[in-house]
Amino acid sequence: MSDEEGASNNELILAACKNDHLDMLEDVLNQPGTFNVNHADSLGNTGLHYAAKFGALSCVASLLQQPEIEVDKQNRISFDTPLHMAVTYKDDPSVTLEMVQLLIEHDADPRIPNKLRQKPVDIVDRGFPELRSLLQQAELGINMGQDDIVGDDSDSDSDGEISE
Repeated sequence: MSDEEGASNNELILAACKNDHLDMLEDVLNQPGTFNVNHADSLGNTGLHYAAKFGALSCVASLLQQPEIEVDKQNRISFDTPLHMAVTYKDDPSVTLEMVQLLIEHDADPRIPNKLRQKPVDIVDRGFPELRSLLQQAELGINMGQDDIVGDDSDSDSDGEISE
């Protein structure tokens, strides 16, 4: 790429999310086929990682509308997911709560550990019980859902044979 070409759409997504520039992000997202919404930089961070890290709530919401978004992608250095990054945003607790809620609603898995074997709930500030509770409830909901699925299989009277 020559200097005259400027930044690629993948680079623009990262820049928009780092700086909470929703208009720039949506300009790129409105050009299907010209970007990879899961593009990661050399650290393994995607636009969703950066939007969560910097409290760019509108960018988080916009990215989550993309059908191919990977909400649980782990970065290369610390293996953090966007959910790990969202829980560490401290500038505005209401934004933190809303970002985490959005990520969970879009199937972010609160059980994924990072390189230090910490789940997002493990790195929540102790003075933020609402956030801790939200993550614990999400984890419980996932675990109960899996138990129900396993329970459904074990309650079956059939041994897998087809009856006529």
